[in-house]
Formats: sequence, C-alpha cells, structure tokens
Amino acid sequence: MAVSAPPKKKAAAPAVSAAQQPAKEQEKKIDEIISRGSTTIGKADPQERIKNFNIKIMSGQLATVDQLRAKRPKKPTSPKLAVSLQDWIIEAIDEKIEREKKKYNTGV
Repeated sequence: MAVSAPPKKKAAAPAVSAAQQPAKEQEKKIDEIISRGSTTIGKADPQERIKNFNIKIMSGQLATVDQLRAKRPKKPTSPKLAVSLQDWIIEAIDEKIEREKKKYNTGV
C-alpha cells in the first residue's frame, strides 16, 4: 500500500473585520503579560544563598528521625512521608537556633 501526504488545503486570506481587530490587540496584550513572567514568592533575603554541605549522622539517630517523620500526619492517599528528611533537619536547626537565642539573649 502506498503512503502519500495528506491533501493540502487552499489558503484563503481571511478578511479582518473591525470586530476582530480589538480581539487581536487583546491577545497581543495577554501574550505580553504571559511573556513578562512573574517574581518568585519567598521571604528569604536576596543576598542569602543556599549552601550545600555533607552531614554525618549515626544510623541510630537517622532511624529515630525516620520514625518521628513517619508519625507526622500525611495525606491519606499519599505513600510519601509528610515531611522530607531535609525539611525535618532544617526545622530542627531552626528550633535549636530559637532556643539558643532565648538562652543567650541574642537578637541575631
């Protein structure tokens, strides 16, 4: 069986009416807004950067953290834990920072 290209349609130049012109201008404005994009939402300082580092933790401590993470409520249909290990560690660091600030009366 021979394969051929589909038949080509004849291109007719459509007449632009006065009613269609404002619609095209609106579409152009919409495209400009979409292309412009948006700013990111966040509370971090623009000068603050993410730093990566490795951490060594005892296997027993990690098992305890995993058990605590498993206790957090999660979505009923989701197989994932409610909070990631990284988020849990960041929360723990934030809590420790707050306790140390109160203990040493620093407003840093």
